[in-house]
Amino acid sequence: MIVVLDACVLYPPSLRDLLLTLAALDAFDIRWSEPILDEVARNVLADNPDIDPARFARHTLGAMRAAFPEAMTAVKPAVVENLDNDPKDRHVAAVAITANANGLVTLNTRDFRSRVLRTAGVAILTPGKLLEGVLDDSPEVAVLAVRHLAARWIDPPRTPRQIATDLAVHPTMGPPLRRLRTLLPADDPAR
Repeated sequence: MIVVLDACVLYPPSLRDLLLTLAALDAFDIRWSEPILDEVARNVLADNPDIDPARFARHTLGAMRAAFPEAMTAVKPAVVENLDNDPKDRHVAAVAITANANGLVTLNTRDFRSRVLRTAGVAILTPGKLLEGVLDDSPEVAVLAVRHLAARWIDPPRTPRQIATDLAVHPTMGPPLRRLRTLLPADDPAR
């Protein structure tokens, strides 16, 4: 399954980490574009003036590009012009069309109401819906992803169950993360 990650799901660091970890574990393939990554950077830096822009570009976006070189999708202007969703998000929908994506992951589902996307078979998914699909198809991958996060998030140390609880604060993520918690041992330190 190929999914486009909208800037709004790449903005929060913990949600971004979960989605990228799932992608690294082959739960799905991801796509994005330079404009999507530019939007992430612009919003993160505007909301966090203490972050060094060069470090964010090098460290966060650079690591994303290096880990997922196949994710970058160039879009032709004609594709954007032929879309019928919200004009400010046509560039994101164009990535889905160009990449022959099965889904587009966003919190702004209203902005992607589109006959063109429906005709192309692009499902508009929230991060919660995407995680529900992973739990349906490969629950062991979802468990492994949260265990990986627990092994990396060491300040403060947290168990996979604590990570699942922490991630549940993101919109649409509560129900699938409650479900995921039931698959995790209560005392699993992930180390």
